[in-house]
Amino acid sequence: LLADTVYVSLSHWCLVKSQSLFRHSDAQESPITNVNVDWKKMELSWESSRNFSKYQCTIMDRDMERIEKEVNSPLCSFPVELHMPLHKGVFFIIEVRDTNISKQCTFLPGGVNGSAIENFSCVIYNIFLMNCTWQAGRDAPADTQYFLYWQKSR
Repeated sequence: LLADTVYVSLSHWCLVKSQSLFRHSDAQESPITNVNVDWKKMELSWESSRNFSKYQCTIMDRDMERIEKEVNSPLCSFPVELHMPLHKGVFFIIEVRDTNISKQCTFLPGGVNGSAIENFSCVIYNIFLMNCTWQAGRDAPADTQYFLYWQKSR
């Protein structure tokens, strides 16, 4: 069990609040909008005001390690067992093949000051069961939701 790593993900955002988590950088207005990430499924989704037959989506960490996927719809799934340090921030790039259309977003981990979990602890029973508890941060909004994910490390 020492080889396993526990990741805690603060997921307190919805479409409106996600603007504080993503910094968009586009030189021109892109038809790609409403970029969203489902961390539990490791899915990147977006809307497009135009119909394109192919997109390329990329996730890249601060060390420039990247995973690229080509998809036929505005939904891109990355491996759930992704071996990237997401807590340091990652970049998402959505490109339309054979055009200059793209959307780049930077995920900046964090949230509202004072919303981080407190009193986090885990107890492991018989190697097969882990029970974790925590309390919401003092200043966390009432609709804050916390999710705990784990994945095997390399």
